[in-house]
Amino acid sequence: MITESARVVAVSGDRVTVEAAIKTTCSSCQAQSDCGSGVISRALAPKVQQLTVSTPVPVKVGDMVQIGLPEAGLVSASAWLYLVPLMIFLFSAMILNSWLPTLGLSSELWVLLGSALVTLAGFVLISGHLKKLDKSRFQPVLLNTSVSNAASDLTR
Repeated sequence: MITESARVVAVSGDRVTVEAAIKTTCSSCQAQSDCGSGVISRALAPKVQQLTVSTPVPVKVGDMVQIGLPEAGLVSASAWLYLVPLMIFLFSAMILNSWLPTLGLSSELWVLLGSALVTLAGFVLISGHLKKLDKSRFQPVLLNTSVSNAASDLTR
């Protein structure tokens, strides 16, 4: 289970909207002040992300909660969305490289264009397949709560 801390921003029955800060690897790199990628990621990347999860325990706005994402769902979806299209691209390029010259299309540009189209079609099919799967494998869950406002309540 991959876990992350988040703050509750809205409560609606048993559904809770939480807001988590997005962490990038650029913030931990020693070369971040000299690196163009770090500057771009800080300027363009959103700072927070909101998720809606169901909760078995009562929470209120402002509470800090721990949310988790099952690793199996994340790994399988990543493999389907990244590795399978890459394999489709490579195999279609090999097949088109041997088949297109028989049609008189011997330029590598035709192989590249054909492989890109086949890969795009494969990606659309894979994406549609993943949307039809059981979504509970990919849904974040609320693991536990810890009230962050307890210290401020004691000082009032």
